[in-house]
Amino acid sequence: MGKELFDVMVVPGCGKGLVARTYIPRGTRIISEAPLFSISNFAQTSLTDIVAYVTSILKKLPKDQQRGFLGLHNAFIRQASPFYGIVRTNSLPFGPESPELGLFLTCARLNHSCSPNANHSWNSDTRTESVHAIRDIDPGEEITICYQSSQSSHSNRASRQDELLKMFGFECHCMICVLPAEDSRESDQRRAEIEELDRIIGSGELLVRNAPRALGACRTIIEHLEDEGIQDMRVARAYYDAFQICVSNGDMARASVFARKHIEEVICCEGEDAPGLKERQAFVDKPETHRLAGVSNMWESKLSDRARSDHDDFEGWLWKRAVYV
Repeated sequence: MGKELFDVMVVPGCGKGLVARTYIPRGTRIISEAPLFSISNFAQTSLTDIVAYVTSILKKLPKDQQRGFLGLHNAFIRQASPFYGIVRTNSLPFGPESPELGLFLTCARLNHSCSPNANHSWNSDTRTESVHAIRDIDPGEEITICYQSSQSSHSNRASRQDELLKMFGFECHCMICVLPAEDSRESDQRRAEIEELDRIIGSGELLVRNAPRALGACRTIIEHLEDEGIQDMRVARAYYDAFQICVSNGDMARASVFARKHIEEVICCEGEDAPGLKERQAFVDKPETHRLAGVSNMWESKLSDRARSDHDDFEGWLWKRAVYV
């Protein structure tokens, strides 16, 4: 793990980026980086205060770190102080809902893709930003992350491009954004359906009305994510939703398998030290300890009913309860 896995290089049309020096298997932790400094959310802090704070921090840093900071991209060069622009362009939040952000000199060199090969996440236990390969990455291939939150609405190419231009000052030319028109429309439709089904499942609407269709929605999300080349935490979230649907309806056999698949995806995206992972790992062997267990016994099964993973139609068994939405 570390700098031996990549080089900082000029990437045509993207400025500097991180390029794999060697083959990086899926699930590898590429970076674990502490922030150079942290800062409050921009919406709650004035520009003047941000500039004063960053100035005071920079004065205390070694010259090489000062140069590293000043060498970062500034998407707001015409609008504000360089210090403010660099921080706003490159800071990453300490988790999806956190009011704090951090500036990471190495992670800031990661360029964007709408179908990235790496996932970044804040580990609140280690106080570091970690980056993991979510696909196998070949030597010479650029390591990319998605700048846009999986929680935000950017299901179509136009909305993604608008947000990226507004927030980071560039137009994306990743493999998804340069698809031919018909392929692009199909991609937009899949991403819109992923977003809508995720919203419905998250609200609990479908689970209350029709558990088989809720489980079918999870499978559709996973299939669409695969079609889009997306292997980030949205896959883990879909498996956890499937786990909760099964455990709440008494199907402990399938709940256990979905819990295991969820854990495998979390480890791939965030590592074995991901916050809260150990608590969720317990559901693999003891799904009945989840708070939703026993709500219904409509699909009652026991752990001993689990099909073997080498079963001829394991996937068919796993999704047997699902009805496509």
